[in-house]
Amino acid sequence: MDLPERIRAATRRALDSGALQPIPTRPQVVRDQGLDFVLRVGDLRRKSDSEQRQRAAPQPTNPFLPYDPAMLVAELSDTHALLLNKFQVLEGHVLVVTRAFAEQEAALEEADFAAVAQVLRQTAGLAFFNGGAAAGASQRHRHVQLLPWPLMPAAEAQPFDPRQWAQREAGWPFAHACVELSPQDLAQPARLRARYDHLIAGIGLGGAAGYSGYNLLMTPDWMMVVRRSRGAHEGLGVNALGFAGTLLLRGEEELQRLRLMGPLALLRAVSR
Repeated sequence: MDLPERIRAATRRALDSGALQPIPTRPQVVRDQGLDFVLRVGDLRRKSDSEQRQRAAPQPTNPFLPYDPAMLVAELSDTHALLLNKFQVLEGHVLVVTRAFAEQEAALEEADFAAVAQVLRQTAGLAFFNGGAAAGASQRHRHVQLLPWPLMPAAEAQPFDPRQWAQREAGWPFAHACVELSPQDLAQPARLRARYDHLIAGIGLGGAAGYSGYNLLMTPDWMMVVRRSRGAHEGLGVNALGFAGTLLLRGEEELQRLRLMGPLALLRAVSR
């Protein structure tokens, strides 16, 4: 299964039909304590309005049950499908979604890692997961998101790499845990699940503490988890992409507020 070509073909079809509604943004690079952050400013009202309608419905709707056939890229397995993200900010944004309902705030399972690894092996992208509303999740139905990596050409911004952050004098100002991955890890979902369990325990979650309030980020080379305390600070929302150096903003007013606050201060405020 040639997933990169399937993603391109599905994108062309969904654009032609109007099912895909990308959100144009303009990127700006801001350096904070030696780290490059990509700030993407755009009109996110369509996405926000759609999410509010789903929550306000007499019986909250689930966009993945059933999913829109126009968004389908591939059936990855008996348990997971690969869909386009309807409101794309970056081209190639896809979702690994459980075919049956599973809670976003429950532990990720071996089948989740098998599906995600299948995509990562072919795309060498970034997988990211928002574990609950406090981590930036907008849907209860379990979905892992994937984007091409790095998120910005190296000529314009230095991609984040948590293996290097630990070597910085300033270090990380929030609770996180990171591990390197090998091709053998990607080929064995049970190993990925074990790595995840170890990292989750390292930030004080899992077991009786539950699985709500964290972000997971993963490339073919590393996996990282960050513990979260809230989904936003002073009106500025943060999901897992914030910890990959990318923040989405809803206009010039938010951009100016973030410039005054500083990206690292925002990440510190929403983590614990």
